[in-house]
Amino acid sequence: MKVHRMSAALAMPWTRATPLRAVSAPLAVRSGSPVACALPLPALIAPPRNQPAPPPEWSRQILYFPMTDRFYDGDPANNQGVDRGQPAGFHGGDLAGLIQKLDYVQSLGVTALWLSPMAANTQGNHHCGYHGYWIRDHNRVEEHQGDLATARRTVDEAHRRGMKVVLDVVLNHVGPDHPFLSDPARRDWFHTLGDIKDWNDQHQVENGRIAGLPDLAQENPAVYEFLLENTAWWIQQLGVDGIRLDAVKHVSKEFWQRFLPDLKARVGKDLFVVGEVLHGDPGYVAAYQRAGVDYLFDFPLCFAIRNVFGRDGSARELGRIFAQDSQYVDPSHMVTLIDNHDFSRFVSDAQGDTRARLKLALAFLMSARGLPSVYYGTEVGLEGGNDPDNRRMMEFERDPELRSYFTRVTSLRRSLPALQAGTQREMWQDDQVFAFSRQVPGQEAIAVFNNGPETARRRIPLRAESRLPDGTVLRDLLSGQTLQVRDRHLEIELASKNPMILVPEGSTPCI
Repeated sequence: MKVHRMSAALAMPWTRATPLRAVSAPLAVRSGSPVACALPLPALIAPPRNQPAPPPEWSRQILYFPMTDRFYDGDPANNQGVDRGQPAGFHGGDLAGLIQKLDYVQSLGVTALWLSPMAANTQGNHHCGYHGYWIRDHNRVEEHQGDLATARRTVDEAHRRGMKVVLDVVLNHVGPDHPFLSDPARRDWFHTLGDIKDWNDQHQVENGRIAGLPDLAQENPAVYEFLLENTAWWIQQLGVDGIRLDAVKHVSKEFWQRFLPDLKARVGKDLFVVGEVLHGDPGYVAAYQRAGVDYLFDFPLCFAIRNVFGRDGSARELGRIFAQDSQYVDPSHMVTLIDNHDFSRFVSDAQGDTRARLKLALAFLMSARGLPSVYYGTEVGLEGGNDPDNRRMMEFERDPELRSYFTRVTSLRRSLPALQAGTQREMWQDDQVFAFSRQVPGQEAIAVFNNGPETARRRIPLRAESRLPDGTVLRDLLSGQTLQVRDRHLEIELASKNPMILVPEGSTPCI
C-alpha cells in the first residue's frame, strides 16, 4: 500500500518438494568458517522411508514479491510515459518481463509469486499508480503491465514451473481519478470523514482517507457486492491460487468476517488469503486472524528482526515477540519478512557490515516459524530508503555471491520439514545469542544466531521435548561444523554475526 505518512502507531520505534539426504562423504571444515558442502546437489539421493511426512501445502511455500513495474521491461511497446528519472513514475517493468524472468525467480528457491495489483491505475509522469494501488478501472489490466492475455500467461507460466500465484487486491480505496467519484449515483459509495488525523482512533483508521485516497464504504450493500464480484472475476479470469489483501486494518473486521467466506464460496475454492495489517503490536495484528484473515504479515516480528540484526538490538527482543504467539489463532500462519515496499530496505536501514547482517537475517527468516516472504532485490542486497526509493529497478547481477547464499538458505528450508512446519520452542536467549528448536515427528532442527560483535560460547540445554540422545552428532548445514550432544546440552562456539542450523548428521542434505 502506498502511504506518504505514518501514524504514531505505525512509526513506532523498532522494538519490535520431498526432503533429501546426502551421500556420506568426508568433509573438512574450520570451526566458524562458512565452507560449502563437499558434495554437489546432484549427489543427493532419496530419503529412507522413516523420513518425516511432507508438511501442509502452504507451509512449504516461500513467497516472492517482484513489484511488476520495477522488475523487468519485457515489452518496450507499452512504455508510454516511462521515465526512470522520476522515482514515483512508471519505470517500464511489465508482465512480459516477469514471464521472461520466471526462470530467475525459480532459481532462487522461492515457490510462490506475489503479483502486484493488475487493475488499471492513475496515470502521470511524476506521480502515478505505477505500484498498482491507485485503481481507476477495476475491469481492465493496467496498460503499462500488459493485457489480460499476458496476465493469464504469467499465471500459467508460473504454474508450469510448479509455482503458486498470489494476486494483490485493493478493497479499501480507489485512485484519485476513479470515475465512480464523479457519478452522482455512487456518492454514498465513499466515506466522507476526510484524511485520517488520529491513527490511534480505529474509527478514523477504518473510515478516513489514507493520504487523500477516496475511501470506499464497504458497509454499503452495493459496494460490498461490487467488490465481491470484481475480486471473484479477477481470481477466475487469472486462475490464481490466492490473494494478498491490501490495507486490511482500514476496513472493519465485520467486513472481513463476511467477505472472505462469501468470496471463497463465489469462486468455488479454498483460497490462500494473506492480509496486510501494518502495525507493531501482536495483539492488534492477531485480532484480524480471529476475524477470519487466515494468514497475516508478521510486522511485529519484522520490526524486531530489523532492530536486532540490523541495529544491534538485544536478541531478547525476538523472544518477547515469540512469547506473544499465543495471541494468534495459528502462529504458523504468520507471513514473515525483513523488508517490503512500504519502508526502507534492510541493507539501507542496517548499520555497520550490512552484508553480514543481511545474511544473518535471511538465515533467521528461513528458519523461524511462519511462511517467509521476500521482497524483490533483497536476495542481491538492493538498497533503497523510504518509499519510493525502496522501489528501485531490479539489478539482477548486483551481488552473485549474496544471491548464492540466499539460494542456500531457501534450499535448507525446502529440504527440512522441521523448518517448514515444525513446532518452534525457544532454547536460549540473551542480549547476543538467540536459539530455538523446530520439531516435527521424525525430525528436529536447531537454529542458533550470534548477533554479537565477538565469538559466542554458550552451553545450551536441549528442550525437554527433544528426542536427541546423548552422543548424537549434529552438523551445521551452513558451515559444516559438527558438535555432539553431551549431558543433554550443546557446547556452542559461533563466530560474530553468524547463524548455525543443526541437524543430526546423515539425516538430511548438506546444501
